[in-house]
Amino acid sequence: MALSLQEVSVGYLTTSVEKTVWLGQQLGVQLIDGDIIALIGDLGGGKTWFTKGVAIGLEIGPDCVVSPTFTLVNEHKGRHQLFHIDLYRLSDTTEIMALDLEDYLSGEGIVVIEWADRWPGELPEETIQVELRMVDEHTRELRFSGSHLRAKEILMALRERVGISLKEIKKSETC
Repeated sequence: MALSLQEVSVGYLTTSVEKTVWLGQQLGVQLIDGDIIALIGDLGGGKTWFTKGVAIGLEIGPDCVVSPTFTLVNEHKGRHQLFHIDLYRLSDTTEIMALDLEDYLSGEGIVVIEWADRWPGELPEETIQVELRMVDEHTRELRFSGSHLRAKEILMALRERVGISLKEIKKSETC
């Protein structure tokens, strides 16, 4: 009988690019090889800015991090290897599958996937999903969720690290 894992979710509002980057950094300092972050959200929602923050947390210069829209994958070396994947230009699952991107999920680094909702099939169960929603020109809502033990560990540590530095959104406050 399979053990049913309940999802943990935490959300925050950021009111500037700098706060979105800072929140990414707070997540990045906790990541280790094998961790996968799936970013989902609107165009202009802050996915690349958030990834710059993750990079800072991994001791990678944020200026090195640009959206890999045309290269598909950028690799960065820091405290851990960071594989930054962007699926924006790819909508055909056959095209994505032909690229063998699942090799990046081998556990030999940390993977951040922009437009992860375009990934064909299921991502590994330990994946942390981050939904970035534009509230207005400056405000973003970031909702982190995961159900695997490792994902829960990271999200609880994130909640503890961030504390009251940002407004936490309770589930009842969201639509």
